[in-house]
Parts: sequence; structure tokens; C-alpha cells
Amino acid sequence: MHVVFTGIDTAPREDLSWREALRLQERAREELQRTARDEGHVAWFFHAFDEDDLIFILARWQPGQLGGTYEVTARYSVPRTRRGERMLGVADEIAEYERGVGKIHAGMSLAEVEAVRGKPDRLVELGPFGAFDIIYPDLCVRFLEGRAAHLWSPERCQP
Repeated sequence: MHVVFTGIDTAPREDLSWREALRLQERAREELQRTARDEGHVAWFFHAFDEDDLIFILARWQPGQLGGTYEVTARYSVPRTRRGERMLGVADEIAEYERGVGKIHAGMSLAEVEAVRGKPDRLVELGPFGAFDIIYPDLCVRFLEGRAAHLWSPERCQP
């Protein structure tokens, strides 16, 4: 899903262990199940990673023009470990960036993907400007804001 965040750089930052982050993630997801349709609901997101840390954000939905945005209320830095990645449910997403599928990985531009794979069989617009899927016989690549954001098998690709 394509969402817009504001206030990431100014939100307070807290260091957590992966166990503390997992407890917070579970509480946030439980609350979201109850309040997802409410204005001002709060949601948990995996935001970024590097060699040392995983970054998660907690954000509050603010309706507005073009659907609305999430205002980031807190950032959480978690030391990166394989177990933490698995327990927090982000190992596959990280693998899409670091290993990819074949020579394709998340973060590539459409031109870079086409240089490797050629023109796709199909391009499916998803709604928000710059959000689309390209579909090859053996791979579906979702693009958000001009970059590959997710890779999976075409039978799981649901435009």
C-alpha cells in the first residue's frame, strides 16, 4: 500500500531491543484492528534499515486531500540481528533489497529493471501517481515513487 508520512525527521527517537519492539508492534497492531477505520488511528510501520539497525515508526492517520497522511509520532531504532528481523516480520522485505530475485532487487528504477529483464508483459497502474506493478511470466515488481518496492511471484500479484 502507498502511504505518505510527515514528521519522520522531527519525531522523537527511542532505542529498543527487538523484544521490546515486538511487544510494541503487537500492541499497535491490536489497537489498529479495533480502530483502523477511525480518524486518527495509529499504525506501526517498518521504515528503514542499515547494517546495524532496523527503524520502525509509529504514526497517526490524518485525513486530508488526496486521502491523507500519517504523521509520525515516534521512531524506534532496534539493533539488527537475524532473529530480530524474523521475529519482527521484516526478514523477507530486507532480503528483497539485499538479495532480490535473480538480478532484480527492491530499490531499482523501472529503467534498471527493464535493462535486466526487458519490457514486462503487463504494466498495471495502482491508483496513486507513481504506483504500479510490472508483470513478467515469473516475477511481479511493485513500484512506488519510481522505485521497486516489492517483488513476488506473479500468481500472488493482485492488481
